[in-house]
Amino acid sequence: MRHVLRNLVLLLCAASVAPVFADEPEAKPAPHRWHWHCRDRSEFAWQVQANLPAKELGTALDHTTGLGLGVQWNRYYKDGLSRRTRLEWNVFPEGGPAGTPALKTKASNYVLSFDHLYHFSGSYKGPYVLAGLGGVRWFFDRTPAAGARVSSHTTKLAVTAGAGYRFNRALSAEARYLVSSVDRTYDGNVLQGSVGMKF
Repeated sequence: MRHVLRNLVLLLCAASVAPVFADEPEAKPAPHRWHWHCRDRSEFAWQVQANLPAKELGTALDHTTGLGLGVQWNRYYKDGLSRRTRLEWNVFPEGGPAGTPALKTKASNYVLSFDHLYHFSGSYKGPYVLAGLGGVRWFFDRTPAAGARVSSHTTKLAVTAGAGYRFNRALSAEARYLVSSVDRTYDGNVLQGSVGMKF
């Protein structure tokens, strides 16, 4: 009789506990949130930009605005850090006569820069700052008021600093200031505003 009562009690206990576990909702997986910590990847993008020459370069080009195209290779790491290799080609239209003697100057350049970026939000959206180091290859055509056009070229160090905003994974906009030179007394600084979009 004791065995029967004991088995009956065990069955009642099991029956009372089973509905509790049966009524518990299954745990839903947490929604996936894209975050820097969950990826180490790279992507390619293109950029289009406007260039405003400054200092001596601005004077020589009569402060005409140039245009540029470029490509980027972005590598993303954790904690909002990324690195970027940027190659761009810029063209500045011929400005009016400037300097003594008066020269009409037309310029273009290639820029190769290795940039470090920090994204404040730690994700693919939001503001970021950047600093870069690289080189710039300048090409100049100078035409005096009376005389033949003279062409020249030079390669100089390029230092870049700026800030930007990434709207989503594909689209970003940024402003950069490129510090360079043409010779010891001729600065080749440029203020750049660009829009980038990944391939």
